[in-house]
Amino acid sequence: MTLFLLAAILAGTNVDVRAHGAKGDGVTLDTAALQQAIDACAAAGGGRVVLDTGRFLCGSLVLKSGVTLTIKPDAVLLGSRSVADYANHRLLSATDASDIRLDGGGTIDGQGPTFWERSKTYTGPLWRGSAQWEYKALARPAFVHFERCAKVRVAGVKLVNSPSWTLHLQRCHDVTVEGVTIRNPFYGPNTDGIDVNSCQDVTIADCDIVTGDDGIVLKSTEPGHDHPSRRITVTGCRVWSACNCLKIGTETHDSFEHITFADCHLYADPTAHPLERPQSGLSIESVDGSEVSDIQAHGLTMSYVRAPLFIRLGHRGGNGPRTQQVEPRVPGRIHDVVIEHVRAEHSSFESSITGIPGHEVEGVTLRDVQLGYEGGGGADLVTSDVPDEKLITHYPEAEMFGRLPAYGLYCRHVAGLTLSAVTCSLLAPDARPMLVADDVQHLRLDDCTAAASTGEFPVYWLLGVRDASFTACPAPPGAKTLVLAEGAAVDRPTLKIDAGEIAFGEPGALMDAGLPRFQEQSPGRVELAAKDLKLTPPMVVTDDWIAVPDGGGRDQGGARGRFEVSVAGDYVVWVRGWAGDGKSKSFYVAIDGSPRCTSDWQRPYGAWGWDNVRDRVDGKPVRGAVGVFALSVGPHVLRLGNRESGMRLARVVIVRRDLGWRPAG
Repeated sequence: MTLFLLAAILAGTNVDVRAHGAKGDGVTLDTAALQQAIDACAAAGGGRVVLDTGRFLCGSLVLKSGVTLTIKPDAVLLGSRSVADYANHRLLSATDASDIRLDGGGTIDGQGPTFWERSKTYTGPLWRGSAQWEYKALARPAFVHFERCAKVRVAGVKLVNSPSWTLHLQRCHDVTVEGVTIRNPFYGPNTDGIDVNSCQDVTIADCDIVTGDDGIVLKSTEPGHDHPSRRITVTGCRVWSACNCLKIGTETHDSFEHITFADCHLYADPTAHPLERPQSGLSIESVDGSEVSDIQAHGLTMSYVRAPLFIRLGHRGGNGPRTQQVEPRVPGRIHDVVIEHVRAEHSSFESSITGIPGHEVEGVTLRDVQLGYEGGGGADLVTSDVPDEKLITHYPEAEMFGRLPAYGLYCRHVAGLTLSAVTCSLLAPDARPMLVADDVQHLRLDDCTAAASTGEFPVYWLLGVRDASFTACPAPPGAKTLVLAEGAAVDRPTLKIDAGEIAFGEPGALMDAGLPRFQEQSPGRVELAAKDLKLTPPMVVTDDWIAVPDGGGRDQGGARGRFEVSVAGDYVVWVRGWAGDGKSKSFYVAIDGSPRCTSDWQRPYGAWGWDNVRDRVDGKPVRGAVGVFALSVGPHVLRLGNRESGMRLARVVIVRRDLGWRPAG
């Protein structure tokens, strides 16, 4: 027991809340009586306020310095169902207090379902959604919120049915959270388990959390650089979250350093609905300009999470009221991350480490990591585009890119990546490579093991990789190509392997292999039928047009083909299409490596017609705009992508702009 806790206990005797008028019958509102007991205890120099037996209905309570609130095992602190009873919009809070404690083995029940309502039925792919997406929050209070407090201990209590974030620690220091049990419905919106928001010197140990939103999450919600998160340890916890079990992010304004996640079990029940499975086991993010460094994760076990590992450097740049960023609005950094001694089984989604162009994730080591995946991915996933620039400002989550071209680990814009004794296994055959590394430099693989290969694609696929080495990485059964490196010839001498060979190819060789080819009908004009393109499911051909059927989800499925032009210049793209309504009126278009355009249909709904491809400006459609593609003489690759299911495309014309060509009808 620490000295400050001992002093707090000895400073005063137990305060009986019933002596201050509390009824504890679950019907009478006991807010005033409970607050009087807390105030009297604080005025006497501190001590213990005890809820012994009963159900104490209340609104806002404020804990004071030197006070321990003890809720005994037979007692429940029951949050009111009326928002009007929460004078400061919180059930239990403390601000600028010290030497505070919450303990006793009892329960705090926030009656969270009172403050939510079901608003829709999720119809997207089950690998992407979360149970809470079907519900919306009504006016609601916060649950337990300690702000700018010091010497805080929360131990042995059960927190259930939180209306929003469950235990929120904001700008606190010297904090211990131990043996806390959290139980919230999976469908509860924003029901994070423990939020550690810009805190220092925090230990979270031996907690048991089941909740709908993030399990244990480190945040920095306030813009500025005067509130770093430092020396935070999470150890010995069990977490089942329908979002992310352990996480740094999403709000990441000030820095995070000296963070440790150790010896935790992250899981879902094998019989759980897919929307109740964790979206990620461990998520490390910086999207609001923060520097995230010296992150250690070890001894983690995972079972039935979707993506075991997700590391994302993005840049929201103050793109909304909740993401304001102080000047200069520049991307942050993620560096010096070590993840070791990890075991994951029955994972259904790919792990990823991604930065953004010009801003790499730096210095990541995975050591003694075993990732077991369910597998079953087809060749279509290998040749699907992985969006990049379009997602720089997007909300980070493991599924943000769609299904990835690697079954094990996808890495892009990374500098300094070491994989040592990393094993990826499969329960079902998967056509994809184990590892895809795109724009990665200083890549080291040592003693890595991949699952048996279908032989259709390489085991390790390198795209624009500079300075890489493979040591003791044997070819798995069925593999025809162990390493394929696509990129500039000048980089080839920097790629080394101790056994076997590296196959080299020009950029795009694997992606574009086997695509249908289309020739010009006249100089500067190529016309093609969309159904003749190579399709990526769930895009399908129906009659003479292609589409992702209604209800098939967003941002999945597409079509690709090669075409040649004999005259260089600025080209425009026309499509013949059909949109049923405003909910299925947009699609993506890209040529070669250009950023894809988000093109909104601007012809009448419910009728076939021609429309030119355009892109949005500041995220909004611009009527009459025209997308322009600068093309050189020779071959190019056209990529069409589904954005909203139900949008139909029948024909495509790629034509030089100065020809003034327009479709008839």
